[in-house]
This record gives sequence, C-alpha cells and structure tokens, in this order.
Amino acid sequence: MRSRSRHGLDPRLRFNSKIELQVLEVRDNVLVYVIGAHTLRSDRLLQLLECGFSLMGNAWKDWNNRIDFWMEQRQRTSPELLFEDQLRPPEDMIQDRVKELASLLEFGDLPKAFEIFDALHPVDQGEVLDGLPSALSRSLLEELDAGVVAEILEYLEPEESAYMIGDREPADLALVLDLTGPDVAVDLLRHIPIEKQFEILDAMSDPAEVSELLQYKDDTAGGLMSLGYPVVNETTTTPNALDQLRVFEEDAEHINSVLVVDSDRRLVGSLSITRLALARPNTLVSDITDREVHSVNSDTDQEECARVMRRYNLDLLPVLDKDGRFTGVILDDDLVDVVVEEATEDMFRIASVGGERIAGPLTNSLRRRLPWLYINLATAFLAAATVSLFETTITRVVALAVFLPVVASQGGIGGTQTVTLVVRSMALGEVPRRLGLRLLARELSLGLIHGVALGAVVGLAAYLWKGNVTLGLVLGLAMFGNMLVAGMFGAGVPLLLRKLRMDPAVSSAVFVTTFTDVIGFVLFLGLAAIFVEQLV
Repeated sequence: MRSRSRHGLDPRLRFNSKIELQVLEVRDNVLVYVIGAHTLRSDRLLQLLECGFSLMGNAWKDWNNRIDFWMEQRQRTSPELLFEDQLRPPEDMIQDRVKELASLLEFGDLPKAFEIFDALHPVDQGEVLDGLPSALSRSLLEELDAGVVAEILEYLEPEESAYMIGDREPADLALVLDLTGPDVAVDLLRHIPIEKQFEILDAMSDPAEVSELLQYKDDTAGGLMSLGYPVVNETTTTPNALDQLRVFEEDAEHINSVLVVDSDRRLVGSLSITRLALARPNTLVSDITDREVHSVNSDTDQEECARVMRRYNLDLLPVLDKDGRFTGVILDDDLVDVVVEEATEDMFRIASVGGERIAGPLTNSLRRRLPWLYINLATAFLAAATVSLFETTITRVVALAVFLPVVASQGGIGGTQTVTLVVRSMALGEVPRRLGLRLLARELSLGLIHGVALGAVVGLAAYLWKGNVTLGLVLGLAMFGNMLVAGMFGAGVPLLLRKLRMDPAVSSAVFVTTFTDVIGFVLFLGLAAIFVEQLV
C-alpha cells in the first residue's frame, strides 16, 4: 500500500519557502524532527516555534491541534479498539469508525487508517465503506489488496458492491471476482452493463461457474444454487466415495451428506457422511443410499424453494435442470437472506413502496410511491363524494361530522390487520387454494365479534358525549357493519387477486381501505338520514 498525504500532518510540513521540517521518528510518544542537519524533540521544537512564530496566530493553533490529533491516534492500538468495540452496540461502533477514518483520510494518515480498518470484521468494513463519503471510500478501496476487497464483497449488497467498484477496469474487477465465490461474482455482474460483463468474464481466470450461473434468473433456484457440491455415482464403492470427498479438504468440514446420482447424473438420493464412513469397504454406495430426496427445478421461484426447505426441514435442496439432471444445490445459508428479503418485500408492497430502499435514489422512490399516492387520492375523492351525498343530513345534525373519522379509521385498521395477516400467510404457503372459503368465513366471524365489541363501546361513548340515544345506536350499528366489511374485504380482496394471478401484496391495502371508508360512510350517514328526525 502506498503512503499518500494530501493535507494536514504531512510527512513533510512546509511553513514557508525557507523552513522545512521532516518527521524522523517517534521516541517515547514524542515526535523527533529534522531541521537541516539538526534533530529536535517535538516538545522542545514546539517551545521554540511558539516563541518564534507567536505572530502566526490561528495558523499556529491549527498546526498544534493537528499534532495533538496525530499523537492521540498513534497512542491508540488496534487491540484497544477491538476491546472497546466489543462493549458497544455495532451501530455506534460503525459510526465512530466512520468519523475516525474520515478524519484520518482527510489528514492523509493512511497507515493509521489502514491499521484501524484492518482490525474490523469484513462485514463491519463493508458498513464503514458504505458510511464514508464516496471519494474517501473509493480512495481507501483503491489501496486494498484484491483479496481483502473480495472478502468485503461477500458481505455487501450487490448494489453497494457495484457502486463502489463497478467502474473499475475489467481486468481489475476480474482479479477481485476470481477471489470471491461464484454467487457473489454473479450478483455483482448483474448490476454491471452487459458489454462490460463479457469483458470481465474474458479477463477472469476461471469464469465457467460464473457464466453458468448467469444464465439463470436471480430470484430462481438456478440463481441461488451453488455448484461443485460433492456428488458420487451409485455404482461407486464406499472407499472410493470417501477418497472423492477428501479432495474437498477443509471444505468437507461443513458437509454432512453427499448426493448420489446415476450414470446420466440423474439424482438417486443422498448419503450421510457418518453412514458412508461406517460402511464396510466392499459396500456399494447404492446399497446404503437414502432414496427419499426432495428437489426443485432450476426455474423454481426462490420463495417456493424456501417453503420446501422449511416444510421438510432440509439442510440442502438439490436443483435439477429441465431434463432432470443434477445441476447444483441450495444450502440453508443461501436462503436466510431470501426469507428476509421476501418478508420485507411483501411488507413494502402492502404499503405500496415495493422495491424501494431507504438509501436508494430519490427518483426511484418517486417513481414507486407517487402513482399509488395518486390512486389513494382518487379513492379519497370517492369517499368525499360519498359524504357529499348526505350534505343535507349533516347540515341538520352537525354532530355526525364529529364521528365520521371514528367509523372510517376503525374500518381501515381492521381491514389492514386482516390484509397483512392473509398476505403474509399466503407468502408462507399457509393458505392453499382449497382453504380460501374457510379463511373468509373465519375473518367474517372475527369481524362480527369485533363489530359487536366496538359498536357497543362507541355507541355508549356517543350517548354519554352527546346525550342522544339514537345517535349512539346509529353509530354502533355503523361500526358493527363496517367491521364486517373490513373482515370480508380484508380476506376476500387478496384471495380474489390471487385467483386472478395478481400479486395480493401489491394493491390489497388500497382497495380494502377504499371499501371500508365508502361503505362505512354510507352505513353511518344512511342510517342517520333514516333516523334524522330523532337525531335533531
């Protein structure tokens, strides 16, 4: 790594054209300088400079502060930093490291910056790089070895990786990607222009696995699978199978079983390492193979893969090509991020912000949010038009306007609760199509109970507040009816969207809220219009 200095405490400090100082060494935490042919300790030099350059004012104070900062950083060792970091929340530690490294890089103290950076775990290094200003993070990355960068990329989101190093020359990127896992390389390449992808692949030393994985969509079993998992032929003897496994060396420590295929590489079953090791030397693999094995096709959606692994409690899931031949495996570790990603995406879609991230581009947020805000605005005008139909009734009984938000908000909350539960249950595969009517009946029953409980409370509250029994009765009945509507549409809308082969998470909440608002207003104001004489 090259030692570069831009400004601040430079290895050579220039005050004017006649005086030149050079740092010689650090002796007992005191800097020793060279002035011409003479050496001076920093404490004595500071005394002389303070006397001789007292007229320099602010310039002197700034220089003195920089020396203090430099000395403070020199006295802090990596073990001390590690011990402090273990006692603090990760977010606070990352924030402090970002500030510290930013100051060091601005001062040009790269050796100390690298000392602090190297002491961090790769996942923390990635977060620190993401938190640094773009120019500083790129300058730091440029000085890191390809192996260090490759290790950091293992923990970064593909978008972040592409932003940080995507503009490098193809040869430099190929050097880094050769040291990462094929899945990491593929995720990064998907965020790089297609023309540059080919250049990088040509420059890589062994692009075969990466090229194969690039053929599959990112959110399918083919895009998730790992290649090179140990596979043995069913006609192999157990000693030969163990010899094949020894080729994996230390990687074999994380392997609990091997997969068994026939001569055409069609999946036959699996075999645990323990059973393989305990088998007699003349035993064939086919004689001890467990033939009950679950697999998926390479184009199976990642959410379905997670569902299969969770349902059958699998550590790995074999992936087959369109001809039924073994291609690769999905490990349980590979699906941890998928489960989190799918759950987050469903939650975002319910709120109509699907595909958006908190630190993403502003244009992306506008493109995803604004259309749904316009749709919601249209539904709000629909609700307002419904209220306008009863202007005469509201004019005669102004108290009705006070309770309109009560009816609308409770219906909206009840509907949103049901939508969230149903959509999430669908995503987890807990609502097969044959159980749709049963789910609808359950939510209607729940809405009935909620309607009775809430209707009684709001009716009594309205009577105690306004002293009108009829008003309390009207409000209670409207609340009862609206909670039934919330249960019915909260479950019915997602089921209907699934029936129409649409994503239930995308627009269910908007539709349900519209129904509960409009029907709630119609029920409340319609009943009020019927009993208006008793309300006046």
